[in-house]
Parts: sequence; C-alpha cells; structure tokens
Amino acid sequence: MYDTLLEPLVFLRLNGDVVRAPAGGTTDGLSVPRCLQSIIPATGGDWFAAVLHDSAYRDQLQITVGSDLWKDAHYSQKQSDDLILEAMKAQGVGLVMRQTIYRSLRVFGHLAFAEDRRKTYEA
Repeated sequence: MYDTLLEPLVFLRLNGDVVRAPAGGTTDGLSVPRCLQSIIPATGGDWFAAVLHDSAYRDQLQITVGSDLWKDAHYSQKQSDDLILEAMKAQGVGLVMRQTIYRSLRVFGHLAFAEDRRKTYEA
C-alpha cells in the first residue's frame, strides 16, 4: 500500500543540487524485510530519506534547473541509492544503520528498482 505526498519534500544535496519528491508522488516508507525489522524499523520514524528514495526509484524525483523550474531527475539505481545514503546521514541516522540499509539496497535493490520503473511506465 502506498501513501501519497500531499506536499513536496525538498532536499538540498551536498553538491548543491536541490531535489524534491513532488506532491502526488507515492511512497511505501522504508521497505525492510520482515526478518530485519527488529534491527531496522520500517515504520514509526521520520524516514524522509526513504520517501526521497521511493520517489527516485519510481522516477518521480525532480531536480531544479533554475530558481523556480523543475525537471524530472531520471536517477539511476546507483544515484537513487546514493541519495538515500546522503539523506540518511543528513537525517542523523547512525553509521551502522545507514551502511546496512545502503549495502542492502546495492545488493538487492535492483529488483525493486526494475519493478518500480515498470509500474511507473505502465500507469
């Protein structure tokens, strides 16, 4: 089940890029396998990093091209995974947790990335 963003979620990246998950975009929060949920809580936190990541995987993420102009970012899976890593650090997520999530995405995320892109372009 997906939640729909009622307002855009904007994030300033370390490289100066401004990205946003637009209003109307969708998220399912932090997708964590059930066997890891005692270590990595899927719900109950302010996981804005996961919302940005979902937006990037679903090709909904936007990036500024001027002061008021936005375009689709079209991030690759690696760019999307790097975004969640950076956003988790900005959010104050601890090193072990961030690396566990990031490395899991790098190993297993290709399946979710392909599925999210397929769903995006079927709609």
